[in-house]
Amino acid sequence: MAEDSLESLKAIDPSILTEVVWQDQNDPNFEITEWDVKRLSNKGIANPDGLWLFSGMGIGNKGIQSWSVVLKILARQNDEPPLDNHWHWKREFLWAQSGLANNLMGPVKAPRIFHSEETLDGAWIWMEHVEDLHPGPWTLDNYAFAAHQLGIWNGAYLTGTSLPTDNWLARQHHRSWLSWINFEEDWQFSLNQKYVPNEAVDRCKKLWDERETFFKVLESLPKVFSHFDCQRRNLMIRRGTNQANELVALDWAQCGIGAIGSELNWLVGMGTTLLEWNPSDITTLDKTAFRSYVHGLQDTGWSGNVNIVRLGYVTMLAVFIGCAFPGLTAAWCSVESREAALKVFDFAEEELFWKVLPILDYSLDRADEARSLMKKFGYV
Repeated sequence: MAEDSLESLKAIDPSILTEVVWQDQNDPNFEITEWDVKRLSNKGIANPDGLWLFSGMGIGNKGIQSWSVVLKILARQNDEPPLDNHWHWKREFLWAQSGLANNLMGPVKAPRIFHSEETLDGAWIWMEHVEDLHPGPWTLDNYAFAAHQLGIWNGAYLTGTSLPTDNWLARQHHRSWLSWINFEEDWQFSLNQKYVPNEAVDRCKKLWDERETFFKVLESLPKVFSHFDCQRRNLMIRRGTNQANELVALDWAQCGIGAIGSELNWLVGMGTTLLEWNPSDITTLDKTAFRSYVHGLQDTGWSGNVNIVRLGYVTMLAVFIGCAFPGLTAAWCSVESREAALKVFDFAEEELFWKVLPILDYSLDRADEARSLMKKFGYV
Protein backbone atom coordinates (compact mmCIF):
# COMPACT_ATOMS: atom_id res chain seq x y z
CA MET A 1 0.00 0.00 0.00
CA ALA A 2 2.77 2.45 0.95
CA GLU A 3 4.70 1.71 -2.26
CA ASP A 4 1.59 2.34 -4.37
CA SER A 5 0.95 5.59 -2.54
CA LEU A 6 4.53 6.73 -3.07
CA GLU A 7 4.37 6.14 -6.80
CA SER A 8 1.09 8.04 -7.12
CA LEU A 9 2.43 10.94 -5.05
CA LYS A 10 5.50 11.20 -7.27
CA ALA A 11 3.09 11.82 -10.15
CA ILE A 12 1.15 14.54 -8.35
CA ASP A 13 -0.04 17.60 -10.29
CA PRO A 14 2.81 20.14 -9.92
CA SER A 15 0.35 23.03 -9.67
CA ILE A 16 -1.06 21.60 -6.44
CA LEU A 17 2.38 21.36 -4.88
CA THR A 18 3.34 24.82 -6.12
CA GLU A 19 0.31 26.43 -4.48
CA VAL A 20 1.08 24.74 -1.17
CA VAL A 21 4.75 25.74 -1.24
CA TRP A 22 3.80 29.33 -2.05
CA GLN A 23 1.83 29.42 1.20
CA ASP A 24 4.61 27.75 3.17
CA GLN A 25 7.17 30.27 1.88
CA ASN A 26 4.75 33.20 1.99
CA ASP A 27 6.01 33.98 -1.50
CA PRO A 28 3.74 33.78 -4.60
CA ASN A 29 6.82 34.14 -6.79
CA PHE A 30 8.56 31.08 -5.36
CA GLU A 31 9.55 28.60 -8.08
CA ILE A 32 10.18 24.93 -7.24
CA THR A 33 13.34 23.74 -8.99
CA GLU A 34 13.48 20.21 -7.57
CA TRP A 35 11.49 18.05 -5.22
CA ASP A 36 11.03 14.56 -3.84
CA VAL A 37 8.59 12.75 -1.57
CA LYS A 38 9.16 10.13 1.11
CA ARG A 39 7.28 8.60 3.98
CA LEU A 40 7.56 10.86 7.01
CA SER A 41 6.94 8.19 9.65
CA ASN A 42 5.75 4.61 10.02
CA LYS A 43 5.28 4.86 13.81
CA GLY A 44 1.61 5.73 13.61
CA ILE A 45 -0.82 3.22 15.08
CA ALA A 46 -4.11 4.21 13.42
CA ASN A 47 -2.68 5.58 10.16
CA PRO A 48 0.87 4.28 9.56
CA ASP A 49 0.83 5.00 5.81
CA GLY A 50 -0.75 8.44 6.03
CA LEU A 51 2.16 10.88 6.49
CA TRP A 52 4.35 12.04 3.61
CA LEU A 53 7.12 14.62 3.44
CA PHE A 54 7.56 16.67 0.28
CA SER A 55 10.83 18.60 0.16
CA GLY A 56 13.20 20.18 -2.29
CA MET A 57 14.81 23.39 -3.48
CA GLY A 58 13.46 26.53 -5.07
CA ILE A 59 14.07 30.17 -5.98
CA GLY A 60 12.06 33.03 -4.56
CA ASN A 61 12.28 36.53 -3.14
CA LYS A 62 15.02 35.40 -0.75
CA GLY A 63 17.05 33.61 -3.39
CA ILE A 64 17.74 29.86 -3.52
CA GLN A 65 16.49 27.96 -0.49
CA SER A 66 15.14 24.62 0.67
CA TRP A 67 11.52 23.93 1.52
CA SER A 68 9.41 21.13 2.99
CA VAL A 69 5.70 20.50 3.55
CA VAL A 70 3.68 17.55 4.85
CA LEU A 71 0.74 15.75 3.28
CA LYS A 72 -1.51 13.74 5.58
CA ILE A 73 -3.84 11.26 3.87
CA LEU A 74 -6.89 10.13 5.85
CA ALA A 75 -8.60 6.88 4.88
CA ARG A 76 -12.39 6.88 4.73
CA GLN A 77 -14.19 4.38 6.97
CA ASN A 78 -17.00 2.23 5.63
CA ASP A 79 -18.87 2.17 8.92
CA GLU A 80 -18.81 5.64 10.40
CA PRO A 81 -19.56 6.14 14.11
CA PRO A 82 -21.38 9.29 15.27
CA LEU A 83 -19.52 12.47 14.37
CA ASP A 84 -18.57 13.25 17.98
CA ASN A 85 -17.19 9.73 18.56
CA HIS A 86 -13.44 10.00 19.05
CA TRP A 87 -12.82 7.24 16.46
CA HIS A 88 -14.43 9.21 13.61
CA TRP A 89 -11.97 9.29 10.68
CA LYS A 90 -13.08 12.70 9.40
CA ARG A 91 -12.42 14.85 12.47
CA GLU A 92 -8.95 16.03 11.50
CA PHE A 93 -10.22 17.04 8.06
CA LEU A 94 -13.08 19.00 9.64
CA TRP A 95 -10.57 20.53 12.06
CA ALA A 96 -8.46 21.64 9.09
CA GLN A 97 -11.50 23.03 7.26
CA SER A 98 -12.70 24.94 10.32
CA GLY A 99 -9.72 27.30 10.48
CA LEU A 100 -9.11 26.52 14.14
CA ALA A 101 -5.64 25.19 13.36
CA ASN A 102 -4.46 28.56 12.08
CA ASN A 103 -6.22 30.54 14.83
CA LEU A 104 -5.58 28.45 17.93
CA MET A 105 -5.96 30.35 21.19
CA GLY A 106 -3.24 30.12 23.82
CA PRO A 107 0.35 28.85 23.89
CA VAL A 108 -0.21 25.45 22.26
CA LYS A 109 0.20 25.61 18.49
CA ALA A 110 -0.80 23.41 15.57
CA PRO A 111 0.93 23.06 12.19
CA ARG A 112 -0.34 25.66 9.73
CA ILE A 113 -2.87 24.21 7.32
CA PHE A 114 -2.30 25.14 3.67
CA HIS A 115 -4.99 23.15 1.89
CA SER A 116 -7.48 20.37 2.64
CA GLU A 117 -9.88 18.49 0.42
CA GLU A 118 -12.17 15.50 0.67
CA THR A 119 -11.55 12.66 -1.78
CA LEU A 120 -13.39 9.49 -2.74
CA ASP A 121 -11.07 7.49 -0.48
CA GLY A 122 -10.92 9.96 2.43
CA ALA A 123 -9.21 13.33 2.65
CA TRP A 124 -5.92 15.11 2.01
CA ILE A 125 -4.48 17.72 4.35
CA TRP A 126 -1.45 19.78 3.34
CA MET A 127 0.32 21.32 6.31
CA GLU A 128 3.44 22.87 7.69
CA HIS A 129 6.46 20.66 8.33
CA VAL A 130 7.36 21.18 12.00
CA GLU A 131 10.90 20.31 13.08
CA ASP A 132 11.51 19.29 16.68
CA LEU A 133 14.22 20.95 18.78
CA HIS A 134 14.37 17.71 20.79
CA PRO A 135 13.85 14.83 18.31
CA GLY A 136 15.03 12.12 20.71
CA PRO A 137 13.55 10.97 24.01
CA TRP A 138 12.29 13.86 26.12
CA THR A 139 13.81 14.85 29.43
CA LEU A 140 11.74 15.54 32.53
CA ASP A 141 12.17 19.26 31.84
CA ASN A 142 10.67 18.83 28.37
CA TYR A 143 7.61 17.14 29.88
CA ALA A 144 7.34 19.86 32.52
CA PHE A 145 7.34 22.50 29.79
CA ALA A 146 4.67 20.67 27.79
CA ALA A 147 2.45 20.17 30.86
CA HIS A 148 2.74 23.84 31.78
CA GLN A 149 1.75 24.94 28.27
CA LEU A 150 -1.22 22.56 28.31
CA GLY A 151 -2.26 23.94 31.67
CA ILE A 152 -2.22 27.53 30.40
CA TRP A 153 -4.21 26.51 27.33
CA ASN A 154 -6.80 24.48 29.25
CA GLY A 155 -7.01 27.14 31.96
CA ALA A 156 -8.19 29.75 29.46
CA TYR A 157 -11.45 27.80 29.10
CA LEU A 158 -11.97 27.89 32.86
CA THR A 159 -11.42 31.64 33.13
CA GLY A 160 -13.54 33.19 30.41
CA THR A 161 -12.74 31.76 26.96
CA SER A 162 -15.82 30.14 25.42
CA LEU A 163 -15.70 26.48 24.46
CA PRO A 164 -16.12 25.75 20.74
CA THR A 165 -19.46 24.13 19.93
CA ASP A 166 -18.82 22.42 16.57
CA ASN A 167 -20.73 19.15 16.28
CA TRP A 168 -17.66 17.27 14.99
CA LEU A 169 -15.63 17.80 18.17
CA ALA A 170 -15.08 14.59 20.12
CA ARG A 171 -17.03 14.28 23.35
CA GLN A 172 -17.01 11.61 26.04
CA HIS A 173 -13.78 10.09 24.73
CA HIS A 174 -13.87 7.58 27.56
CA ARG A 175 -17.03 5.90 26.30
CA SER A 176 -16.04 5.53 22.66
CA TRP A 177 -12.47 4.49 23.57
CA LEU A 178 -13.70 1.34 25.33
CA SER A 179 -16.10 0.41 22.53
CA TRP A 180 -13.45 -1.84 20.93
CA ILE A 181 -12.70 -3.76 24.13
CA ASN A 182 -13.95 -7.33 24.62
CA PHE A 183 -12.98 -7.49 28.27
CA GLU A 184 -13.56 -11.17 29.07
CA GLU A 185 -12.08 -12.39 25.80
CA ASP A 186 -9.01 -10.14 26.12
CA TRP A 187 -8.13 -11.71 29.46
CA GLN A 188 -7.87 -15.06 27.69
CA PHE A 189 -4.86 -13.81 25.71
CA SER A 190 -2.01 -16.17 26.52
CA LEU A 191 0.41 -13.61 27.97
CA ASN A 192 -2.29 -12.08 30.15
CA GLN A 193 -3.15 -15.55 31.42
CA LYS A 194 0.47 -16.45 32.04
CA TYR A 195 1.93 -13.35 33.64
CA VAL A 196 -0.70 -11.06 35.17
CA PRO A 197 -1.11 -11.87 38.90
CA ASN A 198 -4.57 -12.89 40.07
CA GLU A 199 -4.76 -9.89 42.38
CA ALA A 200 -4.19 -7.51 39.47
CA VAL A 201 -6.80 -9.36 37.38
CA ASP A 202 -9.35 -9.00 40.20
CA ARG A 203 -8.57 -5.29 40.60
CA CYS A 204 -8.92 -4.74 36.88
CA LYS A 205 -12.24 -6.58 36.76
CA LYS A 206 -13.50 -4.48 39.67
CA LEU A 207 -12.56 -1.33 37.76
CA TRP A 208 -14.31 -2.59 34.64
CA ASP A 209 -17.48 -3.27 36.61
CA GLU A 210 -17.35 0.26 38.04
CA ARG A 211 -16.55 2.02 34.77
CA GLU A 212 -19.94 3.74 34.57
CA THR A 213 -19.21 5.50 37.87
CA PHE A 214 -15.90 6.72 36.46
CA PHE A 215 -17.65 7.86 33.26
CA LYS A 216 -20.16 9.94 35.19
CA VAL A 217 -17.43 11.64 37.20
CA LEU A 218 -15.63 12.68 34.01
CA GLU A 219 -18.89 13.97 32.57
CA SER A 220 -19.59 16.12 35.63
CA LEU A 221 -16.21 17.87 35.96
CA PRO A 222 -15.45 21.35 34.51
CA LYS A 223 -14.80 21.15 30.77
CA VAL A 224 -12.01 22.38 28.51
CA PHE A 225 -11.30 22.26 24.80
CA SER A 226 -8.12 20.29 24.20
CA HIS A 227 -6.17 17.96 21.96
CA PHE A 228 -6.80 14.71 23.90
CA ASP A 229 -3.92 12.84 22.32
CA CYS A 230 -0.97 14.85 23.63
CA GLN A 231 1.40 11.92 24.00
CA ARG A 232 5.05 12.50 23.12
CA ARG A 233 4.78 11.27 19.51
CA ASN A 234 2.27 14.02 18.78
CA LEU A 235 4.23 16.80 20.48
CA MET A 236 7.18 18.90 19.37
CA ILE A 237 9.01 21.82 20.90
CA ARG A 238 10.25 24.46 18.48
CA ARG A 239 11.59 28.01 18.58
CA GLY A 240 8.73 30.48 18.18
CA THR A 241 8.70 33.79 16.36
CA ASN A 242 9.90 35.58 19.51
CA GLN A 243 12.68 32.99 19.94
CA ALA A 244 10.96 31.47 22.98
CA ASN A 245 10.18 27.76 22.97
CA GLU A 246 6.63 26.80 22.03
CA LEU A 247 4.71 23.54 22.09
CA VAL A 248 3.30 22.25 18.81
CA ALA A 249 0.71 19.47 18.82
CA LEU A 250 0.30 17.23 15.78
CA ASP A 251 -2.57 14.88 14.85
CA TRP A 252 -5.80 16.58 15.95
CA ALA A 253 -7.99 13.56 15.22
CA GLN A 254 -9.25 13.35 18.82
CA CYS A 255 -9.61 17.04 19.67
CA GLY A 256 -12.74 17.99 21.52
CA ILE A 257 -14.34 18.71 24.86
CA GLY A 258 -13.38 16.88 28.05
CA ALA A 259 -12.74 17.12 31.76
CA ILE A 260 -10.16 19.37 33.37
CA GLY A 261 -6.92 17.49 34.01
CA SER A 262 -7.77 14.59 31.74
CA GLU A 263 -5.29 15.65 29.01
CA LEU A 264 -2.56 14.45 31.39
CA ASN A 265 -3.75 10.91 30.75
CA TRP A 266 -2.15 11.15 27.31
CA LEU A 267 0.94 13.12 28.24
CA VAL A 268 1.80 10.82 31.15
CA GLY A 269 -0.19 7.60 30.84
CA MET A 270 -0.52 6.88 27.14
CA GLY A 271 2.91 8.29 26.34
CA THR A 272 4.43 5.90 28.86
CA THR A 273 2.33 3.03 27.56
CA LEU A 274 3.81 3.77 24.12
CA LEU A 275 7.26 3.48 25.78
CA GLU A 276 8.16 7.14 25.28
CA TRP A 277 8.95 7.16 29.01
CA ASN A 278 10.17 4.27 31.16
CA PRO A 279 7.04 2.65 32.69
CA SER A 280 9.03 1.74 35.82
CA ASP A 281 9.59 5.46 36.48
CA ILE A 282 6.14 6.78 35.65
CA THR A 283 5.57 8.09 39.20
CA THR A 284 8.35 10.65 38.69
CA LEU A 285 6.79 11.83 35.44
CA ASP A 286 3.35 11.97 37.07
CA LYS A 287 4.53 14.27 39.89
CA THR A 288 6.43 16.63 37.62
CA ALA A 289 3.80 16.87 34.88
CA PHE A 290 0.89 17.29 37.30
CA ARG A 291 2.63 20.05 39.23
CA SER A 292 3.53 21.91 36.03
CA TYR A 293 0.01 21.53 34.61
CA VAL A 294 -1.53 23.00 37.77
CA HIS A 295 0.93 25.91 37.66
CA GLY A 296 -0.18 26.54 34.09
CA LEU A 297 -3.83 26.60 35.14
CA GLN A 298 -3.00 29.01 37.94
CA ASP A 299 -1.06 31.28 35.60
CA THR A 300 -4.37 32.01 33.81
CA GLY A 301 -5.97 33.19 37.04
CA TRP A 302 -7.70 29.91 37.80
CA SER A 303 -7.97 29.40 41.57
CA GLY A 304 -9.99 26.20 41.83
CA ASN A 305 -9.43 23.08 43.91
CA VAL A 306 -6.31 21.23 42.78
CA ASN A 307 -7.88 17.92 43.83
CA ILE A 308 -10.55 18.40 41.16
CA VAL A 309 -7.78 18.54 38.56
CA ARG A 310 -6.25 15.41 40.03
CA LEU A 311 -9.63 13.67 39.92
CA GLY A 312 -9.98 14.42 36.19
CA TYR A 313 -6.51 13.08 35.47
CA VAL A 314 -6.57 9.85 37.48
CA THR A 315 -10.15 9.01 36.52
CA MET A 316 -9.40 9.31 32.82
CA LEU A 317 -6.19 7.33 33.17
CA ALA A 318 -7.95 4.55 35.08
CA VAL A 319 -10.48 4.25 32.24
CA PHE A 320 -8.11 4.59 29.29
CA ILE A 321 -5.36 2.32 30.57
CA GLY A 322 -6.71 0.32 33.50
CA CYS A 323 -9.90 -0.81 31.78
CA ALA A 324 -8.21 -1.24 28.40
CA PHE A 325 -4.97 -2.92 29.54
CA PRO A 326 -5.92 -6.55 28.69
CA GLY A 327 -7.18 -5.40 25.30
CA LEU A 328 -4.04 -3.38 24.59
CA THR A 329 -1.73 -6.29 25.35
CA ALA A 330 -3.89 -8.73 23.42
CA ALA A 331 -3.81 -6.41 20.40
CA TRP A 332 -0.16 -5.35 20.54
CA CYS A 333 1.66 -8.40 21.88
CA SER A 334 0.19 -11.18 19.76
CA VAL A 335 2.20 -13.15 17.22
CA GLU A 336 -0.01 -11.73 14.47
CA SER A 337 0.93 -8.16 15.49
CA ARG A 338 4.66 -8.77 15.54
CA GLU A 339 5.55 -6.80 12.41
CA ALA A 340 3.39 -3.82 13.33
CA ALA A 341 4.59 -3.87 16.95
CA LEU A 342 8.23 -3.77 15.90
CA LYS A 343 7.53 -0.70 13.78
CA VAL A 344 5.62 1.11 16.50
CA PHE A 345 7.52 0.04 19.64
CA ASP A 346 10.78 -1.60 18.47
CA PHE A 347 9.67 -4.59 20.59
CA ALA A 348 7.15 -7.36 20.06
CA GLU A 349 5.33 -10.26 21.71
CA GLU A 350 6.65 -11.26 25.15
CA GLU A 351 9.40 -8.64 25.24
CA LEU A 352 6.88 -5.88 24.58
CA PHE A 353 4.50 -7.35 27.15
CA TRP A 354 7.12 -7.11 29.91
CA LYS A 355 7.96 -3.56 28.88
CA VAL A 356 4.38 -2.33 29.36
CA LEU A 357 3.31 -4.55 32.28
CA PRO A 358 4.31 -2.02 35.01
CA ILE A 359 1.69 0.39 33.66
CA LEU A 360 -1.07 -1.96 34.84
CA ASP A 361 -0.32 -1.59 38.56
CA TYR A 362 0.16 2.13 38.11
CA SER A 363 -3.24 2.52 36.44
CA LEU A 364 -4.97 0.40 39.09
CA ASP A 365 -3.37 2.49 41.83
CA ARG A 366 -4.69 5.61 40.09
CA ALA A 367 -8.14 4.01 40.07
CA ASP A 368 -7.86 3.63 43.86
CA GLU A 369 -6.81 7.28 44.07
CA ALA A 370 -9.81 8.26 41.95
CA ARG A 371 -12.16 6.36 44.26
CA SER A 372 -10.74 8.15 47.29
CA LEU A 373 -11.23 11.54 45.62
CA MET A 374 -14.75 10.58 44.52
CA LYS A 375 -15.63 9.98 48.17
CA LYS A 376 -14.08 13.28 49.18
CA PHE A 377 -16.24 15.17 46.70
CA GLY A 378 -19.39 13.15 47.32
CA TYR A 379 -19.56 11.27 44.04
CA VAL A 380 -19.92 7.92 45.81
